[in-house]
Amino acid sequence: MGYVAVTASEDVIERAEDLFEKQRVDGEETQISVSQTDEQFGRIVGQTMSEGGLFAPRLAALAVKQAQGDTAEAGFLLRAYRSTLERWDESVPADPSEMCASRRVSPAYKDVPGGQILGATKDYTQRLLDFDLLADDGADPTESWDLDPEDPEQLRNVVSVLREEGLLHDPEDDRGDSPEEPVDTTREPVTMPAERSAVLQELARGETGAVTALGYSSLRGYGQVHPTLGEVRTGDLPVQIEHPYTGEAATVAHAEVTECEAVVPVFAKRDDPQFAFGYGLCFGRNERKAIGMSILDAGIQLDGEEPAESAEFVLDVVDGIDSFGFIEHLKLPHYVTFQSTLDRIRSIRQRKMNSGTADAADSEIAEASADD
Repeated sequence: MGYVAVTASEDVIERAEDLFEKQRVDGEETQISVSQTDEQFGRIVGQTMSEGGLFAPRLAALAVKQAQGDTAEAGFLLRAYRSTLERWDESVPADPSEMCASRRVSPAYKDVPGGQILGATKDYTQRLLDFDLLADDGADPTESWDLDPEDPEQLRNVVSVLREEGLLHDPEDDRGDSPEEPVDTTREPVTMPAERSAVLQELARGETGAVTALGYSSLRGYGQVHPTLGEVRTGDLPVQIEHPYTGEAATVAHAEVTECEAVVPVFAKRDDPQFAFGYGLCFGRNERKAIGMSILDAGIQLDGEEPAESAEFVLDVVDGIDSFGFIEHLKLPHYVTFQSTLDRIRSIRQRKMNSGTADAADSEIAEASADD
């Protein structure tokens, strides 16, 4: 595709940037700090970290502030910054069962080991505007609670119950032995057919709305997957690296993540009926995205004919940075391509008009000859 350079002074471009910044600082209220964004808008910060592919809450909050709350722009900024960082080590594979869960619900089972942990949620209340927030005094409604802190209990994974009974079809079974090293899609391009590790990585960095929409398409009948969620949990997952001297795993940080495991009954595909398994895990508190991931993961494994079951289609569409860039680039100059298309259409229309005039003249001559 051809482009024509924009002929404009640097001063005009700088003034446009200044106007954008003016919109951010306009108003009579005190400016929102990066710390406030990080502490009070955790959901949007988590979404930005997930789509940017970098767990860095303060930097994600900075990106949100700089982008005026535009998550696509903030994710772009964070991923661009990530590309400048040096990778100096790799973490030990994390075990989600080691998560210190602040919320854990199982729609599949009423009684689960460790119990249902509702945590902080409004899933069970009416979603109505709270006008009291217009005069918000920042009071903590849990301040009067009388709680005795307890050591967090390691919660047993619900889906492991099905796995122990042989009722769960593990995706690795289709490929034989699992690959020794997962594909790193930040360093290697995704090739089709994509390995499951690549699929999960791309879904984890996918745009939340796109992952949700494609997952919903499967629920609406454009696919075979309408799962039961074995478990949805949110909490802090320890990040460990191998100690350079002792070789033992050492915890260096904790990352807030959301995990979802979904099961789908499959009867026609196999002689031995089992549950297909879908998995989702992403940075931050983002249950909607984790659930959408698990639906798409299960659908891609079933390898059906619907869009949400095609790895190539899903992975191309859900990458928010790719779609963000391609949509946004339409605002850039397209003078050459549009002028070429315009000239072609005008030429075709002119030829048709000339052809129509000639046909009408031939018809008049034929009619006159017949009268004679």
